[in-house]
Amino acid sequence: MTARSPDIPAASIVIPTLNEEKYLPVLLHSLTRVSAPMEVIVVDGCSTDRTVQVVERYKPLFTGDASLTVLPGNARNISLQRNTGAAAARHELLIFCDADVRVPSHDAYAKLTTLFVEGGLAVAAPVLVPIEPGLGFKLAYRIVYWLQRLVLWHGRPYFAGSFLMTTRQVFSRLGGFDPKILLAEDVDYSLRASKLGPYRLMNVTMGISARRLIKYGYWWIIESLPTIVRYIRTGTISPKDIHYPFGDYDKPANDRFGRRPE
Repeated sequence: MTARSPDIPAASIVIPTLNEEKYLPVLLHSLTRVSAPMEVIVVDGCSTDRTVQVVERYKPLFTGDASLTVLPGNARNISLQRNTGAAAARHELLIFCDADVRVPSHDAYAKLTTLFVEGGLAVAAPVLVPIEPGLGFKLAYRIVYWLQRLVLWHGRPYFAGSFLMTTRQVFSRLGGFDPKILLAEDVDYSLRASKLGPYRLMNVTMGISARRLIKYGYWWIIESLPTIVRYIRTGTISPKDIHYPFGDYDKPANDRFGRRPE
């Protein structure tokens, strides 16, 4: 990695994984191009592929005030994995992100982390855009963006755990993510954190794979609308209304909509 800039906030980046040997190298490679102090903590949920070996391969590329480690999650529970990573983190700024994220540039990362710290935020997220080409993907994620803006306008933060920023202080006061909530645990955390300080959807873009759309199609966005309306009205989300498999993207689709990939 290149020399680090002391002006960029130090961050602990926690990545929960489950069978992510395909996407994790993209994220780790993008982080090697960022010149900032960071510790990257991969918490693996008992992967059966080469996810752990991928981490070991990239470790030598994180040197100086950057480091890369892998911890056993001991269970396939994304909240527990995030909490395990946060417990091992040294820096005040915590970034939780999925393995299929890609940091587009050093400048984007520097802007995002600097704005978060300077804004004294308790919880925040960037704007996510698909890394795969295609107008349909771009439009779908733009719709998701405007849905996020809509709930924020109603005072209901809706930040996905695919890229969520917070602080150790806020995380500790909240007791972390609730492992009893198997889905929408990120929204639950966002809402609780928003009561402890400012929150914001940052005007900085980060890339993410559109693999969920590729596998399950666009209908999940339409079906999520009643859930979002309910969230605006009540501030609660029922996990049964959300379909989000963890570590299941390497298998043929057989979801409740009856669709299979082309």
